Amino acid sequence: MWRWTAFVGALIVLIFVAKALGFSVHYGKSTWQAFARPGPLSKAHAFIGENCAACHAPVAGVTRAKCVACHADAAELVDRQPTAFHATVSQCAPCHYEHQAGVERPIHMDHLALARIGLAELSNGDGAEKRKRADLLRWIRSGPNIPSNHAISAQEQLLNCVSCHQVQDVHKSNFGQNCALCHATKTWFIANYVHPKPSTRQCTQCHTASPCHYMEGCLGMMGKMAGGEGARLEQCYLCHKTTSWYDFKNPMGGHH
Repeated sequence: MWRWTAFVGALIVLIFVAKALGFSVHYGKSTWQAFARPGPLSKAHAFIGENCAACHAPVAGVTRAKCVACHADAAELVDRQPTAFHATVSQCAPCHYEHQAGVERPIHMDHLALARIGLAELSNGDGAEKRKRADLLRWIRSGPNIPSNHAISAQEQLLNCVSCHQVQDVHKSNFGQNCALCHATKTWFIANYVHPKPSTRQCTQCHTASPCHYMEGCLGMMGKMAGGEGARLEQCYLCHKTTSWYDFKNPMGGHH
């Protein structure tokens, strides 16, 4: 009798713990999945409803095989340069969080997870790939010897930024392809970047004129902004200030 009492007591405690952790408890369900529900599915997968087994496997959790069963024919992922890496990534769950109510595209890009997946893939490869993985791990552990951008982790620095972000390179390859030297993975914005002084005349080292500057109407406006005729496209400083491209100098005030 005492064993039955202890079992019931343990079950009650389990229910209270589940509630305390934010899980909603369902009664009358015939499967173990019904005891815990982390929240509604995203809009894209709302049609799955209560069928947890569509994505989750017992003990293993969300598996790549479950995802691929539905998304294997998603050719647009591998046809587009920014998302072509999906062809070789072996895990989906680290970057795709489905239990988010009201979210249309349940994506949380985790570059650190992507780097770890890459290292794991190397460990499953041939001898050369395993040796490469060992070399990369030694490089990561070398710590202070890494020429570092403190806003990015050593593992994230293993990623080839250009393989996904080539079409977003506003520098037109003028600064090379190692984006991680300056940029972090959370945002392209560089918090500590200091622009050269406003009197600089070397704008074209970093900036190129947009196509509209070659239009006849724009060329006429440029002449007025620069305080006269004959302004050249590389003389950005005659019209623009360094605070923003849209912060123009006063055309009535001329230039120095």
